[in-house]
Amino acid sequence: MSQGTVWLLSEEGILDFNGEPINDVPFQPASVIAGDAGQDRLSVIVNNQEVWTYASGTWDQQISANVTLNCVCWTPDNRLLVGTECARLAWGADGELDFIDSFDAVPGRKLWKTPWGGPPDVRSLAASADGTIYANIHVGWIVRSRDGGETWENLQEGLEMDVHQVSTHPSDPEIVFAATARGFYLSRDRGDTFTHQRNDMPYYYQRACTCFPGSDVYLVSTSRGPHSRVDAQLYRSEDAGENWALVNGLPEQIGENIDTFQIITVGEAKALVVVDDTTLYQTDDLGLNWQKVADYPRLFGGLVVQMPQAA
Repeated sequence: MSQGTVWLLSEEGILDFNGEPINDVPFQPASVIAGDAGQDRLSVIVNNQEVWTYASGTWDQQISANVTLNCVCWTPDNRLLVGTECARLAWGADGELDFIDSFDAVPGRKLWKTPWGGPPDVRSLAASADGTIYANIHVGWIVRSRDGGETWENLQEGLEMDVHQVSTHPSDPEIVFAATARGFYLSRDRGDTFTHQRNDMPYYYQRACTCFPGSDVYLVSTSRGPHSRVDAQLYRSEDAGENWALVNGLPEQIGENIDTFQIITVGEAKALVVVDDTTLYQTDDLGLNWQKVADYPRLFGGLVVQMPQAA
């Protein structure tokens, strides 16, 4: 099996843990805001309008768009899905964005909005091992496809409308969960219904969430609200969100919200979290205790890259 290493996505390109640019990346330095790893490749969004894909040791520019790109997702059938501004979805193929007409026509779309009056966005994407695809609309709940992107439905039952990140359980395709403006929501029926889990946290505003592979240990970020400058924190649950406890080792005062994509699981018990946008912490005990790694340029997230074993 190949060995996993972590690449950090930053405003100055893709960095290693020493803060040095990864070698032979043709677009360095450039802002890399999001990415996703597929079966044998990974893709990142560069300068908000380009998608670059890395496979077999080579980088290729796959997409150059005239719209803002927000997120990418490699589906289980090894297709690249791209979420954009104005709450649209497209397949990335043959160097172009192939926008999905059925997503544009999803029932309930007319209800999507933003607090500031601008158009909504696709903010995050997630896919289960069984092929179910989820798109988080900001602001407009979660949209699901169970047939490989042919048809879509807006999931609203029990769910807060203002979703900031949607995630899927690494091993249980029935479970999908979300960090929202009003707390943590979890579904055990692929999103048909959601339950609001909100115990033991002083503040409910959340932007990021994840679950460790092979366990039911969850992590979620919290704060007072979208413009909070104090009291952002990271909480941990061992029972799928029924109860939460503050993790150990992070600063008592975190100024900036821990944002969408800024909690990254990198192994069975290991994870990273970006604090105040520039400081990286890591855990190797399922999120109980955290230690500072280093300070960096602004970080948006990270990806686990499968590297060949040395001979």
